[in-house]
Amino acid sequence: MKFYIDPKTNELYAYESDGSQDEFIGKTLKLLDDKGLAKVRAAQAAAAAPTPEQVLAAANAQRDALLAVAGLRIAPLQDAVDLESATEDEKENLKLWKQYRVDINRVPDQPKYPNATTWPTPPSE
Repeated sequence: MKFYIDPKTNELYAYESDGSQDEFIGKTLKLLDDKGLAKVRAAQAAAAAPTPEQVLAAANAQRDALLAVAGLRIAPLQDAVDLESATEDEKENLKLWKQYRVDINRVPDQPKYPNATTWPTPPSE
């Protein structure tokens, strides 16, 4: 493939390198060498990368989803304890799920949050 760029719009065009599409190459297009193509592709990748705000929003959404799951697991276990009908296994599971929920809630305190997040492992079910 041969790659061209429109200097006015920065649009990238690709044509067969065998010359079969040369008639479609506009006079204003500039042929890119490998270095130029790499530069354009790097700019495209940077433009497509999520913003810091998007990374934070995604991490917070993940945290909130995990907290919701933990809450769903904790509620019936807590009910059993409150009603004094919990088994020893249920009491232990309640403690594990509560610790998991605390650990999730502390994830934003990690030094590299939200860019490098270590998510806690949920208790076994």
